Amino acid sequence: MTMHNTELLAASCRVALAAYLHDLGKFAERARIEVPIDALDAHKTQYCPFHTIDKGGKNGYHSHVHAAYTGLAFDVVEQTAPDLIKGDMHPFINRAQLQVDDTRTTDSLINAAAAHHKPDTFLQWIIATADRVASGFERDEFEKYNAAKDENAETQTGKNHYQARQLSLFEQIRIDGAPQKFTVKDLKWRYPLQALSPTSIFPQLREQCEPGDDGPAQAQYKQLWQDFLIALKSIPAAHRSNWPLWLDHFDTAWLTFTHAIPAATAFGTKPEVSLYDHSKTTAALATALWRWHEAEGKTNAVAAQALAKGNRGEDVHIEKLLLIQGDFFGIQDFIFAEGSQTNKAAAKLLRGRSFQVSLFTELAALKVLDALSLPPTSQIINAAGKFLIVAPNTGEVRAQLAQVRADINQWFLQHSFGLAGLGLIGKPASCNDLLKGNFKTLMQGLFAALEKAKLQRFDLTVVSNPVFTVAYPHGICQYNDKLPADKLEGNNKASSALSRDQIKLGSALTREDRLLIVRDPAELSGGNLSRLEVSVFGYGVIFTKSEEVTGKFGALAKDGNLQRCWDFSLPVNLTDTLWNGYARRFINAYVPHFSELDLQTSSKYRGLEGEVEWDDLRFGIGKTLNHIACEDRQPKSDRVDDASQWQGQTALMTLKGDVDNLGTIFQQGLSEPTFAKMAALSRQMNAFFAIWLPAFCAKEFPNTYTVFAGGDDFFLIGPWHSTQQLAARMATEFKTYVAHNEKITFSAGMVMTKPGQPIHTLATQAEEALGAAKGSDKNAVVVYGERVRWPDWSKVQAAQDQLERVRKSYDLSTGYVYGLMQLIDLANDKANPEHAMWRSRFAYRTRRYVVDKIREPEKRQRAQTELSVALGEQGI
Repeated sequence: MTMHNTELLAASCRVALAAYLHDLGKFAERARIEVPIDALDAHKTQYCPFHTIDKGGKNGYHSHVHAAYTGLAFDVVEQTAPDLIKGDMHPFINRAQLQVDDTRTTDSLINAAAAHHKPDTFLQWIIATADRVASGFERDEFEKYNAAKDENAETQTGKNHYQARQLSLFEQIRIDGAPQKFTVKDLKWRYPLQALSPTSIFPQLREQCEPGDDGPAQAQYKQLWQDFLIALKSIPAAHRSNWPLWLDHFDTAWLTFTHAIPAATAFGTKPEVSLYDHSKTTAALATALWRWHEAEGKTNAVAAQALAKGNRGEDVHIEKLLLIQGDFFGIQDFIFAEGSQTNKAAAKLLRGRSFQVSLFTELAALKVLDALSLPPTSQIINAAGKFLIVAPNTGEVRAQLAQVRADINQWFLQHSFGLAGLGLIGKPASCNDLLKGNFKTLMQGLFAALEKAKLQRFDLTVVSNPVFTVAYPHGICQYNDKLPADKLEGNNKASSALSRDQIKLGSALTREDRLLIVRDPAELSGGNLSRLEVSVFGYGVIFTKSEEVTGKFGALAKDGNLQRCWDFSLPVNLTDTLWNGYARRFINAYVPHFSELDLQTSSKYRGLEGEVEWDDLRFGIGKTLNHIACEDRQPKSDRVDDASQWQGQTALMTLKGDVDNLGTIFQQGLSEPTFAKMAALSRQMNAFFAIWLPAFCAKEFPNTYTVFAGGDDFFLIGPWHSTQQLAARMATEFKTYVAHNEKITFSAGMVMTKPGQPIHTLATQAEEALGAAKGSDKNAVVVYGERVRWPDWSKVQAAQDQLERVRKSYDLSTGYVYGLMQLIDLANDKANPEHAMWRSRFAYRTRRYVVDKIREPEKRQRAQTELSVALGEQGI
């Protein structure tokens, strides 16, 4: 059957949905949804393996009853899905055809999904194979799993499928090459069974979140199930006519409500991978396998039999899969590019460029998916400028990928002139490569292939004419001196379209929270929409805030113009569920903006005349870096309207950090890595920086710019003092996030500067500080040129708190406090002949200060004693 691209994409989406929801019944059964007994028995007979317990075969039991619930629960889900009852359902048959065709040589979508433990037809074997490969099962191992009895089955944690809560992969990471000596029952951390929020991604001690009885355990599942069904109804009905658009929304809904549901909870398994990650990887693999077979014309019973042999046959060694990796390079050069006007628009440019990096990566992945007619679920990973897509390994797909690579390269050369780009490679793989014993080798090959791609940027050696001419009609762009200006703005400011888009992004991110990706932006009009000038890889990018104004974009969805609709809003509270009826992308950084309190205390910004636009001081408007530099100033009195009544440094602190030994963590950290585990580990590592950190800054450190945060790294700019407190909180929270595994840490560098320093200078200095922090044993921070390991930070904080206490108690002057710095240097310089004199000098200065400052003899003596202990013995 020859299909057009739109038909092939729709068919691929259907296969993806069938595979995606093969374990829907696990969610439904644990929630104890009400089903008629006769219907349940009929579904058991149809979908669940039957095992005899006597020679006559009359007595026995059905295992994997969740498969029966998959068939039953599908009826509920399909009420809010694209039409599964009539019309073209290729490669499946629709409901009407199913009632006529009782041979079942072709499946309905529901049959293919539910029969994964009792497969018979080709489509059933496609999904069953993907299910097993995602978990790394060899055939013998799976057959043992498939024959196990449901009744009273327990996980390795000793809990049944209702009570068991998901383990943390982070707790199990080992990077020193030593074998894992712990047993599963030794593991202390679990994820709470809650919808996705910035707080629910953190593990808890098992005593806090793992129920001891079935009743409360089932009640938690039931509430989650009900919330999931409500969430499906909030997806715009108009979007059901567009398969990939709806499936993208559905993927986020499934993530939101199943990210903490363990996929495997019985038969002695280890509940360590979420239902979301298992579902997603199964869908991606099933789609690629079906597409390979469809292209090769191998979709009959013979192909099903070959799949059924698993690793006992030859079919498992055929490289049917193409693992496509994308990697954005030149991120720092792109974000921190300079021009004559860069500093004046620094804040907007920073947030605009950072968002653009995430946007480019997302749209590059979408470009690949569109070109290959693959659904959004084929994209397994997208974090920190990297993505992974599972595609069929066919000649046509490889040729299309080469064309996409050329198109993306040309776009970056045209618009960024090589400042940034995207490496794009495809690595063939077989199902055998993904089995438990082989997957580690495959991962090492993936890392090596990506590293090689970084050295082959833009494929300039294979391009027939890599030289191109550039016109400078208005000179160079004043925001980026590497780009030609194509327009003059007010005051004759020359700018490029890319820079204007960055400034527009910087403004829109403080007001908008939804992004439309369209093929033809000319169809949209109205004052509530904000368009980018430059189309990205052929896509128009439009910001909008109110879905009511645009009618939920129904007409655009119906005619196929609307490719994606992404929600990137930040939650109001850290416990808010991250679902608003649309697909979500975690690509938004937190942007400080003026509050009512800031406007009431605006005198603290005085002294920056000429650098601060006072017209910018309006509620809800984003702050400039100059404003942020003033935020740690403190009032001397209640006269907060008087600029002279504010004291303290006007300075910024730049904070840059990343996770230590990340490559080793992914390549060696897990004893038995699988495709689903790798996807889960990548998603969870990214979540701390991309989900929790921006929301945390918005709530508790509202004057911090998250320039970028995602994957395993972060770059923040904030007030000089509170940014140090933020870094310390991050280290503490990260320790909990990784289940107190001492082998998973991050290092950071901090640099304090006056406002007005070039952004590129801040980035360079922060990078140097981070390099110094890595040192020999990592897990450290460098601030003011001093290196402190995070475990010792509490001592630094205690000393700071003590100094602040005595400073306030005895009104210590700035001169006296700064004098202590000289004594510290002298105390540490043991090679100096005057080293031992620090004590006498400290005693003399303290005595002089106390005598001059305090008149009462008794209070004077108490002050002398306390300062000697607090600052001398315990401090210096």
